[in-house]
Parts: sequence; structure tokens; C-alpha cells
Amino acid sequence: MSRRLVFALVLLCLVAGVVACYALLPKRYAQGERLNQTDIFWNEKEAFFFLSTSRIGKSANFLTDKLQRTRYGYLALMLDGRSQFYDQRMKAYRLTPYGELQTVALPEDATIVGNWALADGKLQLVPVENKYTHKQGFQWDGEKFIAVAAQPKPQVQGGSAKLSPDDADDDDDERDGGTLNRAARKMFKDAGWHYKDLVGFTGSDTQATLLMQLGKAAFDLRVTSFPQPALGNTAFDMLAFGTKSLQIAKSDQPETAQTLWSQNGWRAISKSEFEQMAKRTGPVVRAPVTIWIWLALLLFVTLLRFGAFGHWLLKLLGMKGRVLKNMATSYSFPPATAAQFPAMDMAALERYTREFESLGFVRLLDFSLVSNAANPIPSFCRLYAHTTYHCFGEISQLFPRGKAPLTLACSIQSVLQNGWSLTFSDRKPMAAGSLVRRKKALSVSMPGTNTSALLQAFLQMRDRVCQDLGISVVREDTLEAYIAKVQRGATEIREAVKEKNFATAVSHVYYRKLALLRTKEDYTWLGEYPKEAERRKQGFPAAARC
Repeated sequence: MSRRLVFALVLLCLVAGVVACYALLPKRYAQGERLNQTDIFWNEKEAFFFLSTSRIGKSANFLTDKLQRTRYGYLALMLDGRSQFYDQRMKAYRLTPYGELQTVALPEDATIVGNWALADGKLQLVPVENKYTHKQGFQWDGEKFIAVAAQPKPQVQGGSAKLSPDDADDDDDERDGGTLNRAARKMFKDAGWHYKDLVGFTGSDTQATLLMQLGKAAFDLRVTSFPQPALGNTAFDMLAFGTKSLQIAKSDQPETAQTLWSQNGWRAISKSEFEQMAKRTGPVVRAPVTIWIWLALLLFVTLLRFGAFGHWLLKLLGMKGRVLKNMATSYSFPPATAAQFPAMDMAALERYTREFESLGFVRLLDFSLVSNAANPIPSFCRLYAHTTYHCFGEISQLFPRGKAPLTLACSIQSVLQNGWSLTFSDRKPMAAGSLVRRKKALSVSMPGTNTSALLQAFLQMRDRVCQDLGISVVREDTLEAYIAKVQRGATEIREAVKEKNFATAVSHVYYRKLALLRTKEDYTWLGEYPKEAERRKQGFPAAARC
């Protein structure tokens, strides 16, 4: 035993020396900017361009850079030194018929998400009030943009609805949704305004042109995009895809092009600049598995020789803290396209899309869910809402770095009163999912079930839950409501993990790995619903409407 202990201590010193040498390697800091979305409005007198961008900062050393350029680039994410921060920013420009491009200041904390309208013929954006974020809208007064406070979401009473043909054109004002709702489209059209929404993630075309007429002057907005990455390219650079530049020029004078935005790549900054920017934007994001965890793993392998009990204690020790440290606390929702992900299952995506839309779901957004966790997994999500059944539908696929993509699948979700929620999915559950279960977040997995049957089963279960608990469905079907739901879920999951006994939780994960192979009992999670329903039944039953 003494020889083994001496060997372990010597090994510990050697590994600690390697770790210390690596920690002393000089780091380089850089920042870059990515264009997420551009909203354009114009009439005969003027045009406005609203650009939503993300400023990104990162740090690295020569080892991580070398690894990043090889097929083993994903290993760079395992090393401490790829810290990052993200900052959302807004820019605005005004274009006159004479070709003068002016930079226009926006109010502090301005957002591009909200309800566009015309106030006395002037452009206006009014955001929806949200307790999780405090954003301001803006209104053009003829010389500058003035701040507009967020407004509460209007309460819509249930009633009759008018159905429209599936082939109705937006120009006929038959459909709602998009950048402008049906009423706003008519308002803008009657006032002689035109609009265009450009997402920062484009398809296969690297060049596109938008013709804009301002009085007698014609302008071309040229959109240049990065080409799609070649198949098999494992390197992932957040500035190497999407929009490359936006330029505006008179149609008969292309040589006079003015640049609204261009992708200039990464710019080197000092450590002090990096730290100051990180403080302004929130906590710096760090790699999920640091070199200290590698040290713990190496010691674990060595000390395994001292017996199974010691092995179990070393593995369990500190796991809860590491899990909490690496969990997401918030998400961003940058727009995305399926073409951005070469490994996307396009056939399944098209099939799900047809099925959801045939069931009456309305598409809200295609996006990539990006967490502030240390190592966000690239993903694609197509979000739908059903305004009759008041639920969300998701079609999503994850693309873990260095691994095969997960199967594209769908889910249907509803937010209920008093903090309850219900989710049905056709994806097979994962064993580790038991770690993030919440008491009021009910979920059912039904692999292999078609979308129509999944919706019917979901509605039946939801009606039963509402009746048993005396609650109703939260009738909010907007993108803002979905974002608030996801942000709230991140906080609730973190609190649920804090309350868990990890000795029990980890053993349950391994039990589920075996149980999921034999039975489908773990395909359903009902949380405290059965207990609460029985309590109400015994004490004070009450009817409720869903």
C-alpha cells in the first residue's frame, strides 16, 4: 500500500507540473462581430436599416489554435483557454433619395423584436413588456429616434376565427405573422411603405440584390454571404458563416457603393480590454472540462488500484459542483437556416414541416439555440405555434462536435398555470435526463409516433392534467412567450439540480441506462402531478377549463 501511495504522490507532482506549465502559456485575446438580422423599411422619401449584431470575444493559446486546424479540433474545447463572451448590439442607418447614408443613434437598450407600426406616418417599434428583459422601442420624429416604452401584451378574448387558403399570398393580407402582422402590413402598404427582413444565416447563394425605389432614385442593396463549408470540415468558426457584407449603391452608379456592415474577422485586443468587455456583458464562458478536471481523471485512473470504494468516492466527489458550473443560465436565439448545417436530415425536416403545417401550426422562427454554457452544442430548431390549441411545436436536431448528429425529432409543448408545463416528444429519452427533471414539468416520450397522433395524445393528456389540477392553459402563442418559457426553464432546471442528492441521482442515471433497454416505464415523467391530483381529489375537487 505504501509503494502505491508514493507512486500516486509522484504522479500527482508530475501532472501538477504539466498543468502549471500549460497555465503559464501566453494567451491571445480577440473580438469579432456577427450579423444576426437586418430589418429594412423604405418609401419614396427615405429608407431605414436596422442591424442586430453580436459582438464575440475569445481567448486562446498556440496549442488550442493548432488543434483547431486539425480533424481533432474538438479537443481544443477540452482545454482551458477558449473563454468567450457575447454582447448583443443594435445599429441604425437612414438613406435619402440623394444617396446620403446617415448613421442614426438608437435609444439605450433598443431591441429589434416587437410590433412595427406607423405613428403619424413615422416609423415606430413597440416591444412587448417582458419581466425577464427590459428593452426599449423607438419612434422616428423626423430628425432622430426617441425612446418608446414596452407595452403589456394585449389580452385577446377567445372567439371565432376565419380560415384562409393555404396558397394565400402575403400581398393579399390573408396571413398573419412574419415581420409585420396582417394589420401592420395593410397600414404600411396604404402609406406607401415597403419592408424586407434579412436573417444573418443565408442559404446556398453567396450574392443577392434587393432593388429599392426612393422617389425617382433606384438603389441596389447587395448582400454577400460566406459559401457553405465543405463536407467533412470539422473546424467551427462563428465568424465564418452567414452574411459577409451589406452594401448600398445607386442602381446606375454601382461604383458609389457604401458599406452598412462587413465581416472583418477577428481583431486582436489586450487582456484588459477583454476583461472590461466581459464584465459589461456578463460572466465569461469557459470550457466545460478544464485541465484541473483532466488532472482529477488521471488521478482517478491511478487511485482505482486502491479499490472500488475509493474509485466511487473519487468519481462522485465534486461532480455536483462541476455540473452546476457548466449548466446554462440563459439562451440566445439567433436566426438560422437548415442549409447552415450540412449534416441536417433534410428529408425528415421537410416531412415534419408538412405535417405540422397541415395540422394548423404557424411557423414563428428558424433559429439555433445558443446557451451561455461553456460548450454550447450546435443545433437547429424550427419553431411553430398553434393559435387554436395554444401550444408550441418544435422540430430540432443537435450536432455534437466530433460525434454523429442526433436524430431529428419533434416535440409539442404547453405552458400551464401555476408553473406547470407539459411536453410530448417522439424522441427516445436519454438516461441523463433524470438529472434535470422538474417537479412541475411533465414529459412523455413516444418514439415512432406520427405527428398527428402525438398532437392528439398531447391534447388528451393536457385536458386531463388541467381538470385534475384545476388549472388552465396559458394562452400565449408568441415568440416572446416561447423565449420567456425557455429562459425560465433554464433557471428552474438549475434549481432542481441544486436540490438533488447526487449520490442517488448518479445511481439513478445508470439504472435508467439499463431500464430504458427493457421497459418504457421511464418514457413518462409525471413529477408531482399524481400526488397533487390525489390531494385535490381528497380535499377540494374543482373543475377547470383548458
